[in-house]
Amino acid sequence: MRRKTNWWLVALISAAVVLSCVGVALVVGFVGFFVFFTDDDNVGPHELDANAAAKAMQDRRIGIPDGFIFEAMTAMRVFSGADGYTGRYAPPGRFEDAKNALAQANPDFPALRNATCADEIVHHDFAELDGFHCDAGTELVVSTRSLDGEDVLTDNYSGTPPDAETILLTRNGDHVELFVLSRGH
Repeated sequence: MRRKTNWWLVALISAAVVLSCVGVALVVGFVGFFVFFTDDDNVGPHELDANAAAKAMQDRRIGIPDGFIFEAMTAMRVFSGADGYTGRYAPPGRFEDAKNALAQANPDFPALRNATCADEIVHHDFAELDGFHCDAGTELVVSTRSLDGEDVLTDNYSGTPPDAETILLTRNGDHVELFVLSRGH
């Protein structure tokens, strides 16, 4: 005697298997997403401590002279390419001494040039940074090193171009600060 196949039971078991596979795939997908995309490498701004900032500046070949005190640095992490950095340091002593130390620590940068608050690079790249203050009495010197060596003042790019670094030294009265910008790509 032959047994009759219960097709409704086969359909029910098949549906349960398919739903179980979908459930497992969703769980694996969520776990994979959280493991690979919610770690410390996510994109956007991230505050750095003094050690991470020193490493970032060393990697970008920006010399921070001895005695300059770390104040703040933010890494702008990107999904693909080089991260960008903005930072601030407090130099010891006088503006002229800090200017000379900065030039010696960065011999592959163009010579520091005098600038005003309206300077394209100063206005575009630094005006909105925390701690930056510029008025008629502010003394500024700035230098930008580009990857290809092109003069950034004639490159038709607004501000510091990608893959370039800018150092800006400011004096407001007796207050001297170094601002650093490293553009990613």
